[in-house]
Amino acid sequence: MGLARKRVLEALLPAGPRPVGERLARFYDRDGDYAGATFAALSPNPPNDLTAVDLHAVSMLSVSVGPRATRRLLDDGPSRNDVLEALEAVPVMDLHVAGPEVLEAMGHLYTTVKGYLSAPTTAHPNRWVTASKICARKRPALFPVRDRVVCGYLGLLDLGSWQADYQVFRSLLGDPEVQQAVDAAADAADASAGDRRLRIDTERLRILDAALWTYPSRRDDDEQGSEE
Repeated sequence: MGLARKRVLEALLPAGPRPVGERLARFYDRDGDYAGATFAALSPNPPNDLTAVDLHAVSMLSVSVGPRATRRLLDDGPSRNDVLEALEAVPVMDLHVAGPEVLEAMGHLYTTVKGYLSAPTTAHPNRWVTASKICARKRPALFPVRDRVVCGYLGLLDLGSWQADYQVFRSLLGDPEVQQAVDAAADAADASAGDRRLRIDTERLRILDAALWTYPSRRDDDEQGSEE
């Protein structure tokens, strides 16, 4: 936890060779080619439904949902019913105030979505990045976008579990210094905008995710090697 906190505060620094305001201004530029201005804001986004718009939003974060998985998630049937039931059980709230029951419901939604993204015959299904991004789209203040860039930077890959990741992010978002740094980062993005038109996320978790993803020099959304 100490390493993750240190690296979060480093990624949120307003000055230095890679100031957070300039990085976020690029990420949230409505005329740019990053997903930040659209991922959570793309409408419609009904809280207890999963639609083709959600899958399109997720695709802008460099993952894909194949034809068979798309049919499982969107066509009426048992798999879609399972996902929607799990989704409805997860409240719309901020991660840092989520209790054990909410964390359990989050885990159930995540594992349900992840299970339907792979073929039933897959020996070692591991669509953890795609599942994380679908969950983050539906509950943007609750689910971190877990990929190899962010988890690797925070030192979480060796932990190898969504349970540990949720707890770390929950603690980080409850830290007053981190909260202040995230809010200051959003202000710094506005100040760095210049002629760019920004649409900055309103959720601290989304802003934190953006700051973390844009900080490491290597970006790789490879699904392999984190958990299960």
